[in-house]
Amino acid sequence: MDYIIKDARHAHGMKIIQCYSPDGFKTRAHRLASAKGKYAHRSGGYCVTPSGAREFERLYAEGWDASYVTGLKEPPKENQ
Repeated sequence: MDYIIKDARHAHGMKIIQCYSPDGFKTRAHRLASAKGKYAHRSGGYCVTPSGAREFERLYAEGWDASYVTGLKEPPKENQ
C-alpha cells in the first residue's frame, strides 16, 4: 500500500495520511495528499479532515494526481 490513514493523535477529530516511497521521491499518493492537507511533521503525515481523507481515497482510487509545481489536482489521464 502506498499510504495509510489513521487518527491524528495531536489534532482531535482529524486524520493523518502517511505516504510511503520506496526510492525517496514523492509518489502520486504524496502529491495528492499534499493537495488535500498540510504536512504535520509531528505526526509524520498530512493532516486532513475525515471528509478530506474519504475524498483522498476516492480520488486516489480513480487515478487522480496533483501537479509537482502548482499542487493542483489533475484528472486521470486516458490511455491513448
